Amino acid sequence: MKFFFYADNLNLSQLKRRAPEHKFLFTAYLPDHSIQFCRWSTQWRCGLASVIPSPGEKVWGAVFEITDEDLKILDEFEDDVPQGAYRHLPVTVITEDGEKLLVTTHAANPIGKFKPKEHYIDWVLKGIKQWKLPEECTEQWKAYKPA
Repeated sequence: MKFFFYADNLNLSQLKRRAPEHKFLFTAYLPDHSIQFCRWSTQWRCGLASVIPSPGEKVWGAVFEITDEDLKILDEFEDDVPQGAYRHLPVTVITEDGEKLLVTTHAANPIGKFKPKEHYIDWVLKGIKQWKLPEECTEQWKAYKPA
């Protein structure tokens, strides 16, 4: 299955634990969506990122091939938040070459608005650097850091 990761799961340390058989395919963005911190994480002690529809915005990430076993592990690791907090969502991403591709991603069932913390954002930024996402993505995530 082709799966779009866009936040903390981009960090290679986390990705190896949550989808050990992953294979990087390419970077891409999800058009007409933005990041919202709409779930609370007891692990991170802050808001967790999710994608929400937002006309004219985009969320950068990377597409990976993951196995059914990877998906099962990935879903189990989401136990940090209550069962059913995240759902699998089919989305169309756009590659850097402009190709459109239907993939799957995780999206949260929102329960409120929470603030991210610097350590969470830094973790995501390491993943963004690892996969060489565009500077636009780096700047967007830096802007989420608490003032």
